Amino acid sequence: MPVFDLEVVGSLYTDGEHVRLAGLFLEVLGFFEANTALYFTVEEQNYIHAFINVFLNILAEENFDINIGMARKYISFNVVISNLVSLTPLKNTDLYLEKIRKHKNWFVKVLVLYSARNTVLFNERDFFEVDRDLASYWYCAYAVCCYSGLVDEVVCRNLKRHYLIEHQGLNPFQSGIDIVPLYFASTYLDGVVDRFVKSRFNNVVSKNYKIINGNAGRSDMRKVGVFSRAWRKSHSVYRNYWAYLNNLKESYELVFFKLSVDADCDVSLFHKVYTFDRFQEMVRHKSLLSGDFGIFYFPDVGMSVESIILANCRVAPIQVCSPGHSVSTFGSKVDYFISGYDVESSVAAENNYSEKLVLIPGMGVIHNTPDYNLIGNRKKTSAVVINCSWYSQKVNYYFVCVLKKMVEQFRRKVIFRIFLGDSVSKRNDYLAFASSLVEQLGTECIELYVGLGYQGYMELMEEGDLSIESFHFGGCNTVSDSLYVRVPMISWEGDKWYNRIGSQMLRVAGLQDCIATSEVEFINKTAWLVNNDGAREDVKSRLSKMDLDKTIYSKDDAKYFTEAFNYLVKNHNDQLGAGHGQPIIIERC
Repeated sequence: MPVFDLEVVGSLYTDGEHVRLAGLFLEVLGFFEANTALYFTVEEQNYIHAFINVFLNILAEENFDINIGMARKYISFNVVISNLVSLTPLKNTDLYLEKIRKHKNWFVKVLVLYSARNTVLFNERDFFEVDRDLASYWYCAYAVCCYSGLVDEVVCRNLKRHYLIEHQGLNPFQSGIDIVPLYFASTYLDGVVDRFVKSRFNNVVSKNYKIINGNAGRSDMRKVGVFSRAWRKSHSVYRNYWAYLNNLKESYELVFFKLSVDADCDVSLFHKVYTFDRFQEMVRHKSLLSGDFGIFYFPDVGMSVESIILANCRVAPIQVCSPGHSVSTFGSKVDYFISGYDVESSVAAENNYSEKLVLIPGMGVIHNTPDYNLIGNRKKTSAVVINCSWYSQKVNYYFVCVLKKMVEQFRRKVIFRIFLGDSVSKRNDYLAFASSLVEQLGTECIELYVGLGYQGYMELMEEGDLSIESFHFGGCNTVSDSLYVRVPMISWEGDKWYNRIGSQMLRVAGLQDCIATSEVEFINKTAWLVNNDGAREDVKSRLSKMDLDKTIYSKDDAKYFTEAFNYLVKNHNDQLGAGHGQPIIIERC
């Protein structure tokens, strides 16, 4: 950790060397942003407590001001500060915000300390009256708490309130900070506010980005442009859509737009690849502006800033996406959403998408067989091990309440083995998340894993007795992983693709009795398999006999993705005037 000498800090403050002192604070905060700990020693805890105490007390002094040139950097550390404070007895910065709000120079310091963990409230619309650019910057920084804080009730409540803020001065796209935590993570809160958030973002992006095609009306309808920041073999997007594009390339010319920073991107399927050092270079390049593409395909809108921008530009006459992030763009310039007839709810489908829904036979994804060789790992504990392959943003407070009710039904010692991937690998998100979860569920029943790599993760998955799906945002590749290692899973089916795909996979695998459709059923089915070894072994036995290569990993339906493209090329002009209406259905042949 950076040297933080209290005597030096005191001297800088009393001598009026506030710019130097502010720089010292930034150095420490920058360290904690760049280095995420899985635990702190007593000495490190003392360091953090001392730093937070001095930092907050000096910030609360009216004669200490943050240089305007440092304002954005300080605001960008909003969640770093919030995470560190949550690990101290203070828990949040309420006490200091109450002092600072009375200062004449309150504005920047409030934006630095006012996070989703606070119970003190401000009228955030006032921020935009003071400085709309800094307020927009804060608006985006505040939302980053979704990765460490959704497990907390206060954070869930505040983020929902935050997402719904409206002001004509709010322009997150121009704020210069990552907008993905707003656009992407809004889905994980409750499955409702994301429609509002995405619609607003789409409008902002559309106003700021214009791509004028120079060949309008003369596009090659057999030429398909593709953009993804996730097209690598280890990523769920690649694992789900490789088979579709592999089939599509036989009938269409596939052209991939790649950023050079994506070094591990697999471009082997594509007929042509354009590589750019910067995204700004890409959107100005003649290959994108020429208008040659009849179709532009987005496998994963929302998982990168670049995909959000391109989806709000008209780069081809026909623009298509699919459940890479498993949810609608809610108002971009994407025309069609290709999904699976066997998964989508016929009742809710029209309400779930702003795009025209195209339903093809199957699940809307085709899973690649996991790149893992079974080694027969067995657990080393008598407890029932429940695999929980969840990113941190999937573990929101409402789901934790369900887990607490579930634990009350168990008659056996249970370990929730929670695999967080890299979702808490920044800003010291991990300890902030873990401490809040442990506070609610206790230490006895939780094991948390980060940074394992796929092989290490699958080895531990093999040891599990049972897996359970998260809700409201469920699993897809994680369900595949569990079935592949022959560990039964309990799913909770909802009314959206992302909480129905897991259930459909269980049906295909012959595990219909492992599907719940309500909170009570989800708790009861899980408790039944935890408490009854015989019932659990019966499900395992059935799963072990299932030929997954002919079911979960079958490529038979890949051709229907190509059939959907054929239909759109032939009928797009007719669809333009048809409105949103009922989904287009590609029949199985």
